[in-house]
Amino acid sequence: MKAGKVKRKTFVAREDLLGKISGMAKQRGCTLYDMVNRIFELAVKADVAGIDVDRVVEEKAIVKAAREAGFILGLESLWYGMAEIAYRKARDEASKMWFEAGVWLAKRYTTGDYEDPLSAFKQDLEMFTMNAAEFNLQRVGKLVRVSIVGPSFPKSYAFFLLRFFEGAMETFGYKVVEGEALRGFVRLEARAGQG
Repeated sequence: MKAGKVKRKTFVAREDLLGKISGMAKQRGCTLYDMVNRIFELAVKADVAGIDVDRVVEEKAIVKAAREAGFILGLESLWYGMAEIAYRKARDEASKMWFEAGVWLAKRYTTGDYEDPLSAFKQDLEMFTMNAAEFNLQRVGKLVRVSIVGPSFPKSYAFFLLRFFEGAMETFGYKVVEGEALRGFVRLEARAGQG
């Protein structure tokens, strides 16, 4: 083999994937050969670094979906501290704001192009509630039950989180019939057709 000559090897790929990669190459102004080799290089670098590419893509999708839904990332301790101050000094006003935030977010689903808005809401919140150890939203007949466990939740934050879900459930057409907010725990039950 001559110096500087790179050995090449032929491989087989699905036609649909090859078409997409070819389109990506055109967008970036490079050849299909260059694009495929770049993808292979990135895969090898990720593997050497111990990075799970599937997980990175999934986490990026979660952050993108959260941003599109109006969420921002913030320090948990700052968020809880602000909830504590609001709970002590402006509980009614903050409670109204959290309720309205629940209404606003639920409207994103009720007015969007979702076959089942409540299920889409649940799916997104399962991804977005990073500070909760457990998030459950179950529909049982005409009832919806929500429970959230977060050992680090102060009572103030749990109180406001309950108000958020009360606003959301009302927007989905449910009436909250039972709710509880304790340190580290939020639970509510809502009935359909009474919102």
